[in-house]
Amino acid sequence: MVCALKRWIHAANPHPPHVRVYHKNKRTTKRKESPMTAPMIAGLTSAEQAVFAALWKRIETKAHKNELLNAYYDGHRVFQDLGISVPPQMARVSAALGWPAKAVSTLARKHVFEGYSLDGRLDPFDVTELLVRNSFDIELMQAIQSAYKHSCSFLVVGAGDTSAGEPPVVIQARDARWTSVQWDTRRRCVTAGLAINGTTSPDTDGWDVDSIARFVEPSDATLFLPGETIRLTRGKRGVWQVQRLPNPAGRVLIEMLTYDPQISRPFGRSRISREVRYLTDCAIRTMVRTEASAEFFSSPQRYVLGADEDAFADVDRWSAITGRILALSPNENGDIPSVGQFSQLSMDPHLSMYRQLAQNLCSATNMPTSSVGIFADNPASAEAMQAAEYALSDEAEYQWRVFTPALRRIIEDVVIVRDHSVSVPKESWKLAVNWTPARYVSPQASSDFIVKIAQAMPDVATTTVGMRRAGFTQQEIDQMQAETRRAGAMAILDRLDKLAGNAGA
Repeated sequence: MVCALKRWIHAANPHPPHVRVYHKNKRTTKRKESPMTAPMIAGLTSAEQAVFAALWKRIETKAHKNELLNAYYDGHRVFQDLGISVPPQMARVSAALGWPAKAVSTLARKHVFEGYSLDGRLDPFDVTELLVRNSFDIELMQAIQSAYKHSCSFLVVGAGDTSAGEPPVVIQARDARWTSVQWDTRRRCVTAGLAINGTTSPDTDGWDVDSIARFVEPSDATLFLPGETIRLTRGKRGVWQVQRLPNPAGRVLIEMLTYDPQISRPFGRSRISREVRYLTDCAIRTMVRTEASAEFFSSPQRYVLGADEDAFADVDRWSAITGRILALSPNENGDIPSVGQFSQLSMDPHLSMYRQLAQNLCSATNMPTSSVGIFADNPASAEAMQAAEYALSDEAEYQWRVFTPALRRIIEDVVIVRDHSVSVPKESWKLAVNWTPARYVSPQASSDFIVKIAQAMPDVATTTVGMRRAGFTQQEIDQMQAETRRAGAMAILDRLDKLAGNAGA
């Protein structure tokens, strides 16, 4: 194992790697922070090797941050004890709080994909079957959730193995832990990509779940280039095999989904920001302090003055605290001992602090306070619920616009692979991505809108736009329109039957 690691440690770093611990439950994950070079692969050209090395370096560089984000998301962050007010017995408590996961999932679940349309026509490029066979709505949901966790995620398109039961075109979601790309800011597209499909532990020759965290060697990777796709596989003796697959599309079939991209940060940022991580650590400390205070709150501290030590010789601490009757004999001077109780501690300061931290978190993430368990005394009305989720819905609609270019390119990639074409479909730039409305619409508000819009503009009320504005999903709209057409057809048939009967008579 030592020899294998030495081969991967950069020559310019003679010092031993530093070890940090991020997880502290039944298992402990240690991360070795050591710069590591990408393997030299004989079958690659110098330009391809340079691209491979640059992308692998980015994966290695971001492994620290991605592992930390995973620890917060999964609730495995080590309790950050300040060493001031928490008793030593509780310093190693496995406290967890799901706020980071809430910050990610609450916004991600606002994105419900409903398909594509072009100038009002649904599925203009006849790709619905391929999307369904790829469970694209689930893949997209996972990609969006991963983007909110790690700042970006990826959708990879490739030809499927139909003999093995795969669809002709395969769409796969990838997270930033195992995938990296080169981004062209002028063309706003991916120019190269690297996906790590498997790794080999230096001491086991098998798949290692936490391989990136422990910096073991990749054993299976795919290098995506505009002209070809290169499959890289490392054998048991460390010999790499290179398999080149042509890519006639002339473009990298990887699309990137980002959360809140900026000019200086084209790969976006994570929903689990530094502020969210700090507030989570503070809230966990508050919860531990509250638990410690609860012990004293339920069993207040008592004191005895003027008693002999022999009076407590055969009494354990729990019996002394919980005993209803405490019998004490006079001391050697004949004085009767006096028993008192310290003022009972209040838990209100801890609860108030926890509530304030929860409100700060909701302010930082645009979440309603109800999502973190902060409720008002009276049930919220529909208007209050809508107002509470306004900021989150607004952010979801903003992200729709951010995701749209990548999702348009996904359909272009699917059509290119399906049709074995080298050009994108015409009018694909006008393709619209349909989502379930993010804003909560109460039944009363929906009914009021329908009545008013029907009175003012009767033709608009029955259109798809009008019904979506009223809060109906695309599936509900399709079903209503189908039933309306069916009812209209039945009415026409009834009229024809009546006319035929009258003519016969």
